[in-house]
Amino acid sequence: MRAALRLYFRIRIINSPKLTGGYVVVANHASLMDPMVLGAANPQQVTFLMNSVSFRSPLMGWFYRLFRVIPVAPRGGNLQAVRNAQAALDAGEVVGVFPEGGVSRDRGLLLGNPGAVAIVLSRNTPVVPVGLVGVGDALPYGASVPRPRRIEVRYGEPISAAELMQGDDRKERLARATCRIMREIAALTGQVSREDQLSKQIG
Repeated sequence: MRAALRLYFRIRIINSPKLTGGYVVVANHASLMDPMVLGAANPQQVTFLMNSVSFRSPLMGWFYRLFRVIPVAPRGGNLQAVRNAQAALDAGEVVGVFPEGGVSRDRGLLLGNPGAVAIVLSRNTPVVPVGLVGVGDALPYGASVPRPRRIEVRYGEPISAAELMQGDDRKERLARATCRIMREIAALTGQVSREDQLSKQIG
C-alpha cells in the first residue's frame, strides 16, 4: 500500500515515530482516504476508531473492515468500542483516532471531540499528533476518484498521557487535552485550530 501511495501520490513521511508498544496516533480528517494514508505510513499497523457512518462508506468500507476498524456511534453508547480500544493498547497495538469525529467539508480543522479523546486516554500510553497534508486535495469531500496530488504525513513529538490529563476534574482534563491535541495537529498542518479561532473571537 505504501509503495502504491508513493507512486501515485508521491507520499512523503516526516518524523516517523520510533516508539515500541502501544500508542495512539491522532490526526486531522479532511478526506475519506485519511485512514488508508495514515495506516500505510505508520511503522506499525493501526487499528482505527471511526465514526460508524464513515465505516459504512461504499467507497472505503472494504478497507476499514480489512484493517479491523472499531466503529464508534456519534451519539454515544460506545462501551464496547472503548473496551476494544483499551484491549488493543494493552496488547501493545497502535490505535488511530480522528478527534474531529467526521470529515471536514472545507478541509479546515473542525472542533475536537472530547468523547473521542476520552476513549484512548484511559490508558497510560503516548499520544502522537499527526498532520495529514494534501489528502483533502487528492480526494476531497464528495469525490469518488482520487487525484494524483502530493501528500505529506507529518508526525509530531509524542505526548505522554500524564501530561495531557493533569488536574482533578475529569471534564476539564478532557477539554484541555482535546485543545492541546487539536493545537498540535493544527501546527503540523499549518493551520489554526478551531478552538483557538473561537477563543480569539470570544476574547
